[in-house]
Amino acid sequence: MEEILEIGAVGSLATNVVIPGSAQAPIDVYIDHVALRVAIVERVGTRSLGSDWDVPGVYALLDPASSDGTWGVYVGKAPAGIKSRLSDHLSGKDHWSRAVLLRRDTSYGFHSAQVGWLEGRLYDLLHAVPEARLHNLRRPVDETLPPHDRQMLENCVVPFVRVLRLLGYDATTSNAMPEPPLPRPRVPSDSGRRVRRKIHGTVPDLLLAGLLEAQAKLVSTSRAHPAEAIILPDGRIEHDGRLFGSPSGAADYVTKGSENGWTFWAVETDTGTITLDSLRKRLSPPSPG
Repeated sequence: MEEILEIGAVGSLATNVVIPGSAQAPIDVYIDHVALRVAIVERVGTRSLGSDWDVPGVYALLDPASSDGTWGVYVGKAPAGIKSRLSDHLSGKDHWSRAVLLRRDTSYGFHSAQVGWLEGRLYDLLHAVPEARLHNLRRPVDETLPPHDRQMLENCVVPFVRVLRLLGYDATTSNAMPEPPLPRPRVPSDSGRRVRRKIHGTVPDLLLAGLLEAQAKLVSTSRAHPAEAIILPDGRIEHDGRLFGSPSGAADYVTKGSENGWTFWAVETDTGTITLDSLRKRLSPPSPG
């Protein structure tokens, strides 16, 4: 027997929660206004997932919380189906006791690039949580999505984070933008040319905050425009023997177009690559006044 609860949350996050009669069966959470479906699955109940979960999505494998308040988590994507991927983790990973799954609740679900970007977004968010210990060996990277897709996917982050908090895994203590940003209006230009919106944070700010090191190697995230560059101590970017005052200026030179350099360039680290945009999101906002 199943029980359905209607829950209203702050910030207009209304959900329907379906609680099964068996403790091993998954708990389903429906968020209608953003067409999402979340499942909470105990490890021992993994094989009881229905075939409707063998669709593309993302997931988090959660360890039991430690006595010091820390908790382990592994963020993953399943472009070929969540149920199949989770079954693989029964033998491949023994640290987790519970999983949170996320999929679209529509006829047309996520595609592979969307789940790849979401995986990296959730990794960045959890990486900034002091209590979280990520088991991922490196940061997942998929920066091939256009901006309008990324804005839509940001609406998936808040429900995911709130379900984690419901389970006792608080992922809201970071500076990694736990709530989705408001839509960004286009700024008109008298000349008809696109005007870039000023956002807090520069390359020198990243250097000053210790989020970026001088002489760090940058690589392009665009498969169509592979390129490398170097961060100089004064925050300028060197590419092809030329110096650029901003990431976008260097990206424009590479593509011969107009690019968002913060998502175009990623820095190489020991655990993988991370975009300058993701690093900038970790900066504290400027003080008012």
